[in-house]
Amino acid sequence: MKITLSGVDAPFEIIWDTTGIPHVFATTVADAYRGMGYACGRERLWQVHQSTAYANCEAAALLGERFVAQDAIQRACNVHGRNTGLPESTGDWIVDAYLNGLNAVIDELDELPPEFQFAGATPRHFTRSDIAARYRFTSWFQHKSWTEKMAIGRLMATHGVDWFRNHVHHFSEADEAVVQTLAEPLAHLAVSPYSLAYPEASNVVLSGSNNWAVTGALSASGKPVLATDPHQPHTIPNTFFYVHLHAGDWHVFGAAFPGVPYFMMGTTPHVAWGLTTGFVDTYDVYIEKLNDRREYLRGEQWHPLTQVEERIEIKGGASQDVNTSHTSHGPLLESLCNDLNLQADETPGYATALHWSLADVPTSAGALAELPLARNVEEFGHKLFENDVCPLVNNIICVDRDNGLRRFIAATLPARSDVTGSVPLPGWESRFDFPSSTEAALTVEVDPACGYALTANNDTMGETGAFYIHNFPANSARADRIEEILRNGQDFSVDDFKTAQLDLKDLRAAEILPDLLDVLATSTDEEVKLAHQLLQRWDHEARPDAAAPCLYYPFLDRIWPRKFMRQVFDDPVIHAIPTATPGLTLFDIRHFLSPGSPWQKHRELLAETICAQMADVVEAVKGMLGDDSKSWRWGDLHQIQFSHRLERNAPWEGMTAGPDPIGGSGTTLGMAMHMGPGPGRAQSGEIPCRVYHGPAFRLIVDLDDPQHIEFVIAGGNGGKAGSEFATNHYPMWLKGGYHRLSLVRDEIDVHELWELSPDTDN
Repeated sequence: MKITLSGVDAPFEIIWDTTGIPHVFATTVADAYRGMGYACGRERLWQVHQSTAYANCEAAALLGERFVAQDAIQRACNVHGRNTGLPESTGDWIVDAYLNGLNAVIDELDELPPEFQFAGATPRHFTRSDIAARYRFTSWFQHKSWTEKMAIGRLMATHGVDWFRNHVHHFSEADEAVVQTLAEPLAHLAVSPYSLAYPEASNVVLSGSNNWAVTGALSASGKPVLATDPHQPHTIPNTFFYVHLHAGDWHVFGAAFPGVPYFMMGTTPHVAWGLTTGFVDTYDVYIEKLNDRREYLRGEQWHPLTQVEERIEIKGGASQDVNTSHTSHGPLLESLCNDLNLQADETPGYATALHWSLADVPTSAGALAELPLARNVEEFGHKLFENDVCPLVNNIICVDRDNGLRRFIAATLPARSDVTGSVPLPGWESRFDFPSSTEAALTVEVDPACGYALTANNDTMGETGAFYIHNFPANSARADRIEEILRNGQDFSVDDFKTAQLDLKDLRAAEILPDLLDVLATSTDEEVKLAHQLLQRWDHEARPDAAAPCLYYPFLDRIWPRKFMRQVFDDPVIHAIPTATPGLTLFDIRHFLSPGSPWQKHRELLAETICAQMADVVEAVKGMLGDDSKSWRWGDLHQIQFSHRLERNAPWEGMTAGPDPIGGSGTTLGMAMHMGPGPGRAQSGEIPCRVYHGPAFRLIVDLDDPQHIEFVIAGGNGGKAGSEFATNHYPMWLKGGYHRLSLVRDEIDVHELWELSPDTDN
């Protein structure tokens, strides 16, 4: 197929291989990025359009009234970046080339793509501002730690710090002093603002990922090897767009969000990098003192509140005006909730302000575009941060062919001092107005002596570093398993890392089970005795043919800690755990029964709650899988299924994957997070534990041979209606296989060839 494109430097090719990956072979790097934008637009135009609407706080205009609250809070916090402007960047030339290719797809449309017809929307040209907003939105949505701060602050102020100090990472004496200072307003904090963070709180989605790398000292090839598998909700189309660019002696292969020229994970002849969601704490919550004149206190001075009015357009021609009061820290959540009819009662004399670390920081469109041009890990770091600013919230590991290895906290966050930031802060005390982080402070590992680096949404810093970064991290089980593998091995091959990416050993289960078994052993209930027997024999492997996971994971799903705490304290905040505060995770037997904990006096109630919950689960599993536990299989309950959101409509029929049995859990390297009604609650035809979240793709790169990589996608690289590449990787991914992807022109199995040339008429 021959295509003309304005602005092209010289003719170039886009080769679609038989796995659905586009390979752009160009003379210049700019043309390579033009090809990237063009290929993405042809395959993922609706996905780009929708994601851009989210980032620009215009989701309600595209999708309807239920997105008004989401648009309102994002506008109040300047997620779109319009309030701070768009600075220029040395990477803007890449952005412009990419947009040239992407917008060319829109210019050549003869008719609206079916997704646009279905939504009643019209494509438009994309701009630098759109790309800058996309990065800011990525930072905004990945981990909204402010709900955790509000919840734990209120619980501590209402019931006493001692009840909850063991359930917060890094909680300090300075934090405790802050809670005491703010005891009155914290005890009356409204819970309605949680819905601003998670408008659909029953289905909170958090990103995840595993990522690690070793230097040549630990690899079989003598060169660095990197393995990365980012965890996302399984969707059709896939979260990422995968593409190979080639120009002269330069190339890059990797994954990007559709619509942006930033390779989030990738490899070139010189460097390879991967990332995970960092669970980086980029929010601070401030309790502000107000007076009757609508002023707030800062230091010893009263300042007038700023009033901001936003008109939010709603699909169908309607609109809603939203008025918000702001202090220097950010929007007042009570005022925003009340204007959205979310009924947030204000505590007389106080209000709650939300500060997001990028709210007042301008960010560019080209900030991340030049990463693939780095020739070593040091250059990579400099390109990751632009004037000390990085509009992400990720952990990134980068290796180079000379065995350089660095890990970066790719973010912009408050460089807090004295306090950890785990609870709300007094807004009137200027010592809690923190400076922003710097590149130097966030370059957290440089050529570690152990020869490896790893990250898996865990607290990667512990008590190190100049300030706390991960106040509400994910459980460390996956990271611990990676370290266990790397610490006890050497001469790692690509095949070794394939095995590791599929590993089903659950170290969290190994940690929890001794305490759980001790509790279950106290029961005389026959169902509980059966559970004790099965769990005692379990090897902690979440295999699809194992019986014990049929009890262990549904038991955790029933959230026994919330039931236990609600029996002690009838507090609505406890009910919000974990749906509206997913980062509050330290609620297990060990933390409840820590020495000196007030929960100790409720040990019998804790045991009763656990045993009753386990008995209920055993009965439910029997009802679904039969009375003979020898026939139970985790894969009979735990199955993966995902589809295009419009798969019930033409022309998207058949764009589905599964259902298929699958092993794993949210705490195994072979990650498989599930949701669903659970055993005993599922209706006929439902999957009790439907896997909806896991590795969007798996990638392993050995820099000894960067032209050939091991790679597989959870579904496929296609996105347009009826694409044959929407699910073509799924069978290989499901069985734990990999495609060996060649980046060498003559080795590519060609499915389709596009020849692009300059448009001489323009």
